[in-house]
Amino acid sequence: MARIRILSDQLISQIAAGEVVERPASVVKELVENALDAGATRLEIDLEGGGRQRVRVADDGAGMDRDDALLAFDRHATSKIAVFDDLERVATLGFRGEALASIAAVARVELTTALAAGEGTRVRIEGGRVLVAEPAARARGTTVDVESLFFNVPARRKFLKSRETELRRALEVVEGYALARPEVTLRCRHEGRVVVDAPAAGARSGADPAALRARIAQIFGPGLAGELAEIPAAAGAGLVPGAWGFVGSPATARGRRSFLFVNRRLVRDRAVLASFYRAVREEWRSDEFPALFLMLDLPPESVDVNVHPQKAEVRFRDGALAARLGSLLRIALAAARGEEAAPLRPPEPFAGAPPVAWWGLGGRDGGGPASERGEIAEPPPGGFVAVDLPWRASADVPPAAGEPGRIAVPALAPLDRSPIPLSGRTGETRPFRLLGQYKGTLILLEGPDGLYLIDQHVAHERILYERLRRSLAQRAPASQRLVSPLLLELSAAERLRLLELAPALETQGFELAELSGATLALVAAPAELGAEAARGVLVTLAADRDATPETLGTHLLEALAASQACKAAIKMHHPLSAEKLEALVSELFRAENPYACPHGRPVVLAMSDADLERRFGRR
Repeated sequence: MARIRILSDQLISQIAAGEVVERPASVVKELVENALDAGATRLEIDLEGGGRQRVRVADDGAGMDRDDALLAFDRHATSKIAVFDDLERVATLGFRGEALASIAAVARVELTTALAAGEGTRVRIEGGRVLVAEPAARARGTTVDVESLFFNVPARRKFLKSRETELRRALEVVEGYALARPEVTLRCRHEGRVVVDAPAAGARSGADPAALRARIAQIFGPGLAGELAEIPAAAGAGLVPGAWGFVGSPATARGRRSFLFVNRRLVRDRAVLASFYRAVREEWRSDEFPALFLMLDLPPESVDVNVHPQKAEVRFRDGALAARLGSLLRIALAAARGEEAAPLRPPEPFAGAPPVAWWGLGGRDGGGPASERGEIAEPPPGGFVAVDLPWRASADVPPAAGEPGRIAVPALAPLDRSPIPLSGRTGETRPFRLLGQYKGTLILLEGPDGLYLIDQHVAHERILYERLRRSLAQRAPASQRLVSPLLLELSAAERLRLLELAPALETQGFELAELSGATLALVAAPAELGAEAARGVLVTLAADRDATPETLGTHLLEALAASQACKAAIKMHHPLSAEKLEALVSELFRAENPYACPHGRPVVLAMSDADLERRFGRR
């Protein structure tokens, strides 16, 4: 007897369904995409039991006649492609004709559709078998009602998560497509309660930054929408035509809200996101990434969407696209942070000083002994020296009485120091020399390869943070009720995440209260953390898909240490003695991470010898 056999059609359908339908969120995604492809301007989504019991999507799209309504449940039945060449320029969200067939194979499905108001068609299918096909009254459009997902595949049903988790995943899909299509009215209810309400925010489907910003405000609140900088249109046209959207300011970095849409399809592309993360690290010297809402409207033939069973990933035919997007995002990040290039320039002459004090120092007059030209043949090993320049008879303004002309007065003479370790992790050492302070804010170091500038406040903050983190790990935080509760503007999915974590949060000193819509109120917070810092911790947790009750302790520990370190660190414009400067630098370079403060700001900046030579025109 042959060991190889042909599988039954029912088993084939169930296997195929496993590639398309993972959970209720997959059903929501496929049905919403079909509705948008049908030209819908209004979507109504109803969920029960987090989507495990029921998913219902109603639209006002084109609708279908009786024959198409029945044919739609056959595998690979589609109206969107006909020949192989069509597959190379897919302009719709769906195209394979697998969604309805896969859903119907593992659920009880009822479809009601009509081409125009009046008589339509109702089709009922259970486990892939057509039970009913009859006339039904309906307005123009289509309604798909999916009940008892995986009722006939109990092994798959066991892998579904809790009601709250499945609901959150479904809402993430709804919110994603609400952002992709701001011109479409979208409402989602869970067991009768409205959880997402997004009226149409624009009148056209093309690039409309104002409509996208309004839709972001609907989903995440006006606070986030107001902190976004638009990706420059001119730069986008020059680097990546069709790229537009928004990048968040540093204030949005507490929650990882990164959305990428390719031809209005919500996708995950590792190369593009890697370019964004690299740009943030290099431009902001930070590992806290701001919000990103990036739209790519590209020619369909330049994108391959047939590379993932759920169409969640795409492949760009232009291999250099991700690199050009990185360059575009660098420009947007600078705008989001309000930064502008500040080139070095020669300083203005000191008030009352004769011009000869500048050009005479280097002996550019070409004559006279070195002392007359202000030169020093062999400067002492200290570094800075006060140079007395002879005043020339032609000088218009004489020096002040009793004050010789000087171009530099040292506040701290640098001394030869022992090598300072650059990092406690690598054990690398370099022979630094301490030069002094700049305006009581920056510590200047001379290194073998250039000039190093250290922000003394963030350097001390990093040192205190690591000390406090080790100390706080030994004790549990106390809770303190707030006089005035703080409101948290969240999306519906983020709100659900915090409510899932609420019991574990209470053990860490937090207390939350539910308000209307997607808003939560912070009623109590850890006493050592403070209200604003506590709000930042919660926003971060709300956007963190990997947050679990087990990891809350680590999140809180880091937030507590960062908050206290910032308050206790040395402030700007605070003079320090040479001994304190050297002790600060030595301890900084023994830290686990001496290059960024707990909030992601850079601690050390370097100007290489080559950079300095270029600035002075030597290269």
